[in-house]
Amino acid sequence: MKVSTSKPDTLPPGVRRLSYGVFCWLNRHIIVLRWLAAFLRRFPFVGGWFGVAARASAVRGVMTRPQSFSNSAHAPNLAAGDYLIGMDPGPTYDADKLLLDARLAVLKPTLPASADQEVQRLVADLEKRGTDKPFDLIEDYLMWIVFRAMYPLFGSATDRVAAGAHGNVNDPGLQQQYLMEIRYVAGQLLAGSSATLRVQRRAELCADALSARIAGANDDIRQAWQVPASLKFIERNAVGLAWISHPVTVQSGALIVQELLGRPEVHKALRAKAAQLGPAVWQNGNFRDLVRNHVLELMRFRPIFPLLARDVPRDTEFETGARQNATCSGGGKMTVLSIAAMFDPRAVPDSGRFCPARNWGNQQDLRWLMFGYGTRQCPAKDYAVEILTSALIGLLILPELQLARGEGKAITYDGALMSSMRVCFTAQAAKDSHA
Repeated sequence: MKVSTSKPDTLPPGVRRLSYGVFCWLNRHIIVLRWLAAFLRRFPFVGGWFGVAARASAVRGVMTRPQSFSNSAHAPNLAAGDYLIGMDPGPTYDADKLLLDARLAVLKPTLPASADQEVQRLVADLEKRGTDKPFDLIEDYLMWIVFRAMYPLFGSATDRVAAGAHGNVNDPGLQQQYLMEIRYVAGQLLAGSSATLRVQRRAELCADALSARIAGANDDIRQAWQVPASLKFIERNAVGLAWISHPVTVQSGALIVQELLGRPEVHKALRAKAAQLGPAVWQNGNFRDLVRNHVLELMRFRPIFPLLARDVPRDTEFETGARQNATCSGGGKMTVLSIAAMFDPRAVPDSGRFCPARNWGNQQDLRWLMFGYGTRQCPAKDYAVEILTSALIGLLILPELQLARGEGKAITYDGALMSSMRVCFTAQAAKDSHA
């Protein structure tokens, strides 16, 4: 474990709680980050003072120099141990990347069919509940779609990993416990060093539980992957693949639905197109492309990682767009404000307008910036978008949804993570169902 349960906080009393609270508040109020981003784009020298890259040209410049601006900034926040996202290029990184690419490749022949199948099953279950009962978008819907769609990553070992070495592989309760545990491990990557010690310790305990699960299923994983490698290699990659693949996709799904429900005209237009197609909604390629474009645009407006940290291993500088470059001292850190780059009007005309059909031209790389950039871009981005496209189509063919009001908050957070999102069918949808 990276933080001992008896280790005192080195920060003054209240400072960590305050900084973590501010960080979480900014993540929940993404529009404030966009205002800050606009300011730093307008006055890039200010960003240079604080080591922040905001303009699209600056962000590109930083993220194409991994030797000068290193992903190792993520390493202290990897509660479950070393993994690709926090490594510098080298033999270990290269070997792990080869295995990751091989595991992701098994999703290609199964998607989007596997996601569609699970979505259709859940949609049928939700319709049977009736229109007067709210449900949790995360725990009753997204969590299971992503789990089933990503099932081939561990192949025949998936159920054993989820149930643990001695658990019943057919127990959905154990599966849900596993999915909750990996959520907190992934949450530490999002919260980073600003998290309170309680949050960090919980992530580490869940990481320990995940490591125990993987260790107990090591033989099953080795057989499923058919990789003649050391135990350490298998466990490192299995643990990393487990915690980063599922929770990040689920959180992204919840964020895009939150953004969509805040745009009722967009939501209604998509629902109308789905209604026109009827049962053919799953076979219509044009409609799927339309929904996929909406997924990407919704993620641009509400990305799960609006900013990224980078280590600066040696003295260097980066172009901010100001008259002079910003200097960075070796041993320090700097920040990439990716949400600023995605809304940079110098690169994306009319960038503040919600436009899924936008012609990005030679700026396609910015359209996918929420997944990183260059050689360190998320290799699973296409698969994640396919899964979320299927999930969104399922919601569009249900009666019209809205956030559930009345009994507590519709959206609840656990630190930086959205832990629950209660939704229900609108009053009009309920009336239509009883007509």
